[in-house]
Amino acid sequence: MVDDKTSVAFVEDLGEEAGKPPGKEPRIIGTLKLVEGDDIILVPAPTRDPQGLLPSPSGVHVLLLTRCCGIGVLVPQLQEYYHGDSRVNDLVTYPALFMGIGNLVAVPFADAIGRRPVYLLSNVVLIVGGIWCSYSASLGSHIGGRDFMALAAGQSEALCVMIAEETFFLHQRGSRIAWFCSLQTLGTALFIIASSYLTESLGWRWWYGIFTIISAATFVLSILFVVETKYDRPLQSYFGFDPQGNTVRKSEFRTRRLDYDTYADRSFWRDLHPWGHVTAKWRQVPKFWFSLAQLSIFPGVLYFIILSGVLLGTYIVMTAVFARVLIAPPYSFDPHNLGFVMGGQAVVAFVVQPLAGYLSDFILTFWAKRNNGVTEPESRLIPAIIPLAVGIISCVLYGRACQFPEDWAWPAVVVPLNALFYSFISIVVLSFVYTMDCYPQRGHVAMVALCAGRGFISFGISFGTTAFVHELGYDGALNVCAIVIGALFGLGIVLYFTGKYIRRFTQKWATEAA
Repeated sequence: MVDDKTSVAFVEDLGEEAGKPPGKEPRIIGTLKLVEGDDIILVPAPTRDPQGLLPSPSGVHVLLLTRCCGIGVLVPQLQEYYHGDSRVNDLVTYPALFMGIGNLVAVPFADAIGRRPVYLLSNVVLIVGGIWCSYSASLGSHIGGRDFMALAAGQSEALCVMIAEETFFLHQRGSRIAWFCSLQTLGTALFIIASSYLTESLGWRWWYGIFTIISAATFVLSILFVVETKYDRPLQSYFGFDPQGNTVRKSEFRTRRLDYDTYADRSFWRDLHPWGHVTAKWRQVPKFWFSLAQLSIFPGVLYFIILSGVLLGTYIVMTAVFARVLIAPPYSFDPHNLGFVMGGQAVVAFVVQPLAGYLSDFILTFWAKRNNGVTEPESRLIPAIIPLAVGIISCVLYGRACQFPEDWAWPAVVVPLNALFYSFISIVVLSFVYTMDCYPQRGHVAMVALCAGRGFISFGISFGTTAFVHELGYDGALNVCAIVIGALFGLGIVLYFTGKYIRRFTQKWATEAA
């Protein structure tokens, strides 16, 4: 690895470039020069090694289109099939826990042997889990199969975002990761819409059958198009400097030549190898877990773990009860049409992209131009205002409509349900790009902290869904959720103003010297 740039780079260099008074403190990770005149400085700095090429030819961000959480529309049918057994709700709640476990167990190995082999294995696990559920002979076996599927779904989510992080430059991340989440949401919505008709015509077992077929197709496409993206970059590249200490501008990138004399070429056939170009480093696994424990208590990361976990838990509470509310009078929905309710996520897919993706990148670049080219990760927090406000309003409306259905039309149930999902997905996108910008050398660790942490928190929230709603009522339970989201909204404002000081304090545990 090349020498660590931070040993000689100080804020006075950045300050002089940005027109600020020179200082003496070491450069703060995440604070960097992004704009030079009308041009963008590419971060991380491009390498001349073909294996570390950015943007990478990975197609992963359009392949994983389905999730393990679309079973909510089947709950009424499963309740009938299992004769009203209360454990049917475990099919919805327990997968959140096992998604977190899947992240903690599997993703560290992606740091040791590469992203591609672990991602391909997760596809195999998803296929096996789908077959298991399809042929399950009891509710207990069905729950076990769902949890097995969730192990793969959880790690796939973190791996896909890690691959997206390693595939694009800093000024592109918000929109590209939002594209991934939007496409995933759109695919899920279309699958859910079809679910009601599939289960009515073919039975709920074929819901898993179709899911398994889609997963198998994804596996084949992944073999062909998901290349290995893991590439060890020196810390200086995350400040925009190449090994020679130069920056690479966007306008220069297309004419930049790769070094085939020093580095091995990459080819389509070589990219097909399951293990890619990564040399296995098994010591990275315990090191990953140690870094994960450290990063999870960094205030910025911990904040988004809690926030996204609360939003996901609230959404799971909503999905666990919406079907019985809409089927009962006065709404009296036809069970066949329940898929269209959650199919509103298709609209969410088109809203998340501009409001959480492009808006995030636009604000990042806009504030850099106003700050003499210097960018701060905290500008990524500004777009969170909209989804958090929407989340609070959605909780209140949903609770009231479910508690007093005779006073509210059915859109008061359907719209808040999908609006809260928009809030959740938007915060997921912003949490990913914010933590990546704050701790670029630990971005892959942050992804696991976020995905696993929110899985555990959401499980804790949703585990007692039935008792929670029974004791407080729909409106009381959702009002509690709204209050918690509002409190976290306030903490987000505090993070915006203190984030730079937090990064300065924590960076010594989140950077890797030469």
